Amino acid sequence: MKAKQVCWVVMAIALAACSGNEKSRLVRNEMSRLDDLPVVAQSVEVGGEKMTVCELNLLKDTIDLPLNYWVDDFETVKLDGTDEALVGQGPVYVSDNYILVGRANNVPCKLFRRDGSFVGKVGNIGQGPGEYTMIYDMQIDEQAGHVYLLPWNAKSIFVYDMKGQYLKDIPLNKKYEKMIVPKGKFKVDAARNRVAVMLLPFDYLPVVAWVQDMEGNFINEVPMNHLKVKPDFSNEVVSTKAASDALDVFLSTFWELRKDTLYHLNIEDGKLHPKFTMNLGQRKIAIHDYHEFPRHYVGALTNPVQVGDRTYQTEGEAFFMVDKVSKKGTFFRVGNDFLDNEPIKYMPFHCSNGYFTQNIEPAVLIERLEKGLKNNPDEARRKKMEALMKTIDEDDNNYIFIGKLKTDL
Repeated sequence: MKAKQVCWVVMAIALAACSGNEKSRLVRNEMSRLDDLPVVAQSVEVGGEKMTVCELNLLKDTIDLPLNYWVDDFETVKLDGTDEALVGQGPVYVSDNYILVGRANNVPCKLFRRDGSFVGKVGNIGQGPGEYTMIYDMQIDEQAGHVYLLPWNAKSIFVYDMKGQYLKDIPLNKKYEKMIVPKGKFKVDAARNRVAVMLLPFDYLPVVAWVQDMEGNFINEVPMNHLKVKPDFSNEVVSTKAASDALDVFLSTFWELRKDTLYHLNIEDGKLHPKFTMNLGQRKIAIHDYHEFPRHYVGALTNPVQVGDRTYQTEGEAFFMVDKVSKKGTFFRVGNDFLDNEPIKYMPFHCSNGYFTQNIEPAVLIERLEKGLKNNPDEARRKKMEALMKTIDEDDNNYIFIGKLKTDL
């Protein structure tokens, strides 16, 4: 019964993040205001390293930004429409040449080339070698020629080739043989024979994070200390996979609200290095999360609202950004100006490995294209939408929006 309660909570939060006032368009482009933003953060030294601290009381206004402020090289990829290639509303991981769509609606993870052509399913639903029921994190390593999947509760990372065939496991519990990793985030660096892992630090577990080799031998482990939480799957480990030599991680707690920090789990030394936090002053602690982008730290503040006996959703989401160099910042909203200027609710969770992605069903895309053709004043983008509209059919497989996150500072 506890598991069902947790699932209902998580599902409600996810649905809330995709609804609400999402139907209203963002018609303003306020990029001209960026130069006038106030400085809202400072660098402080912690353990001999620099960490950015944002002052919440200095974040005042909310500005509307187009998606093209964040991304360039935006494209819409039509996935192969054959029966074996069909996908659900799973998460998306993009690399230079591939698209990986995560498990959804009892459909296994599926691998595509960047042109949308189908490569194959990655593993399968089940209990056998390389099979899974739920996946929490994934990675494509083109250089090593591998796809990595980490189940919801795991003792190992599954390794597949670039055709989706199961190869082997990377063990995660060689030292602690009985330990199961709940909701882990990971980063494999095969060239350096390193794997960085962070998990939900349930108070009965020995560690919160570690770096190991590909055979499961620990190089360094991080004790839980202040990060430990009571066993509750409504908490999340957040990572946008934005750091080149580390796994950027943040522990987002739903019930045990507390001030916390975005860290880098360094691939080489296996230590957690603090990178960003927020000074809340005297304000009540809200549900919050911090994400790392190439040019910014981005986060959200929100509150839980009970809507049923065992169901909660969040409301009043406020998203903020802090420029890494200038330390200027603001609350913000993002509209998809490449399409119909619809607000992108919970935009940070669409970003991973340097890309912004959205997985969209064809019927929904048709509706949004129709709105965009009525309301988008950019002639070049209208022509692209008209061309796409001529090729789309409601019986198509899903479409993937992909934008490369800008890295210039």
